[in-house]
Amino acid sequence: MYSKNLALVISLVIFASFETYAGTAIQTDWSGGDGVWGPVIDWSDEFYVDTDIECYNDPSNVSLRNINIEHIVDGDFNEARSVCSADIDGDGDMDVLAAAGEADDITWWENVDGSGTSWIEHTVDGEFDGAYSVYSADINGDGDMDVLGAARFANDITWWENVDGTGTSWTEHVVDGFFDWAWSVYSADINGDGYMDVLGAAWLADDITWWENVDGSGNSWIEHTVDGDFNAAISVYSADVNGDGDMDVLGAANFANDITWWENVDGTGTSWTEHAVEGAFNEAISVFSADINGDGYMDILGAAENASDNIVWWENVDGSGTSWIAHCVSWQFNSAKAVYSADVDGDGYMDVLGAGISHGVVWWENDDGSGTSWTWHTLLEPGSPYSVYSSDIDGDGCLDILGAFEASDDVFWWDITTFLPEGALESSVLDVQESPDWQTIDWTCTEPSGTSVALQVRASNNSSSMGAWSDTLTSPCTLTGILTDEDSLFQYRAILTTTDSLYSPELHDVTVDWVPFTSTQEEAAGEVTKFALFGAQPNPTFGHATLVFSMPVDSKVELIVYDLAGRIVHSVSGEYEMGVHEVILDDLTSGIYVVRMTSDEFTEAQHFVVIN
Repeated sequence: MYSKNLALVISLVIFASFETYAGTAIQTDWSGGDGVWGPVIDWSDEFYVDTDIECYNDPSNVSLRNINIEHIVDGDFNEARSVCSADIDGDGDMDVLAAAGEADDITWWENVDGSGTSWIEHTVDGEFDGAYSVYSADINGDGDMDVLGAARFANDITWWENVDGTGTSWTEHVVDGFFDWAWSVYSADINGDGYMDVLGAAWLADDITWWENVDGSGNSWIEHTVDGDFNAAISVYSADVNGDGDMDVLGAANFANDITWWENVDGTGTSWTEHAVEGAFNEAISVFSADINGDGYMDILGAAENASDNIVWWENVDGSGTSWIAHCVSWQFNSAKAVYSADVDGDGYMDVLGAGISHGVVWWENDDGSGTSWTWHTLLEPGSPYSVYSSDIDGDGCLDILGAFEASDDVFWWDITTFLPEGALESSVLDVQESPDWQTIDWTCTEPSGTSVALQVRASNNSSSMGAWSDTLTSPCTLTGILTDEDSLFQYRAILTTTDSLYSPELHDVTVDWVPFTSTQEEAAGEVTKFALFGAQPNPTFGHATLVFSMPVDSKVELIVYDLAGRIVHSVSGEYEMGVHEVILDDLTSGIYVVRMTSDEFTEAQHFVVIN
C-alpha cells in the first residue's frame, strides 16, 4: 500500500526506453563575478575566471570586452575649453573644432582620410580673446558648415563664414560685440523661418539671448532677450521641450544655481514663459536636452560643479515641460564642467557623457533605457576637461566621444566600440552530487556575422585535477564519448571570437544534462538472463531513490522498502515484462533503508542511503 505522505513515481519499461530521473544545471547570469573555483552545487551568478570578457553591464549576457582607443587630435592647444564636430570641408568626414581660452584660438582639424588618425590644423581665428565656446552650423544657408564662437574677454558672439566650403578661407561676422563675458554659444531656428539663428549665454551680463538671422544671410541680426536676470548665465541650449513644434531655450545659471527652460510661446521667439526645472542645483554649469527614457518627450540634463548630485536628468513627466522628476546619474562626479547625451553604445538608449575636473571624461551607460540604472565608464582620468561631445569621427557607423582638456592643453577623441578579437570565461566547478551518465551540453547565443561562440568541457572526480579540456564544441551536442560517466565534477569554458571589431557575439545561457549512472547499463544493452536487484543507483542517492531490477521473463514482482526500525515505508507490487526496470521514489527523508525484491522463487535485499 502506498504511503499517504510520500509520492511514489513508478516507471516500468524495458531499459532501452525507460525514463530516468534527469539532472540539469543551467547558468543564465554571470554578474556575481569571478574568483569562485568551487566545487559548487549551483553556478548561481558566479564563475571562476575570465579573459577579455564583459558580463557585468548586462548580467544575462556574456560578450567580448570592448576597449577605448584614445586618439589625440592636438596636444598643444593652450587651455582647450570647448570641442565639437562637423564636416567643415564637405568631404563626408567628421572634422573637429575647438576653442582655446589662453591661446585665443578658434581652430578646426581636418580629418585627412576619415579614420581620425591623421589631422591637419586650420586656424579660423587666432585672436578671439578668451575663446570659451565653439559650435558649427550653416548660418548663411549656402550648404557649407560655418563656425560660431563665444569669447569671454572680447565679449563677442561671432560667426565665421566658410567662404568656399573647404574650410581654408574665413570671413568674420560679429553678431554681438558687447555681450558681457560671452560664455556659451549655440544655433537653432528659433522663430521657425527656416534660417539658423544664434543663441548665447553671458556670465557677467546675466543674459540668455537669441539673435534673429533677419534674411538668412547672417549679415543682419536683431537681438531678442530671453532672460536678462539669469544670475551668471553660463550655458545655453535649444530644443522643443513641450513638443509643440517650436524651438524653446534652456539655460544654466552658475550663481543662481538654476536649470531653467523658457517656452517659445507663439513660436516667433518674441514672447517667453519661464519654467524652473531645478532651483537648487549648486553651481549649475551645463545644460542639455535629450529623450533619456525613450518615452518620446524631451528631458533635460544638467551638470553642477558643487551639487550633491553632480550629473542629473529631469524627466519630462507628461511632455508639457511643467512637471519634472529628478534622476541622479552620478553623485560623485565632483567639479563637473559639462554634460552631453548620445547613444554611444548603439543599443537604442540615450547615454550620458560628462567632463569633470575630478574624474576626467566619463560616459554613463543607460543600462535598460529607463534612465534609472547607470554604468560608469571612464575614458581618461583627471586633466581638467571642460567639454565633451559625441560624433562618428572614424566613419564606422558608431558614435565616438571627444573631449577638451584645459590643464593639459589636449583635444582627444575615443573610439569606444572596438571589441577585442577573442575572450574566454571558465565556469566554477559544478558538483552534481551523484554518479552521472552525461547526456548533452546546450547553449543559446547571438552571433552577428564574423562572430562565434564555442564551448569546451571537462569532468573529473578530483577538483584539484580537472584534466584537459575537450575539443572545441561549435554547437550543442551529446556528451557521449566526450566526458567520462561517473565523473561527478563538471566545468565548461566559453570561447567568444570576432573578426569584426564592431561586433561581439553574446552568450545567453549554458545548460548541461545528465541522468544517474547505473551499473546495469551495459548489461541492459544485451539480453537479460537473470533476476537481479541492483538496488539504488547511485548509492548513496540524493533526494530520491532510483531502484533498479531486471527480469528474464514476464513475472509478478513485489518491492518492499523498510526503514531501520523495520517499518514499511513503500510497497510496490505488479506484473512486469522481461527487461530492466526502474522504480523512482521521491521525498524520502535522509536515512538508511532496505529494499527487498520478491519474484517467483527469487528473493534479495539490499541497503541504500538517502541524503537530502
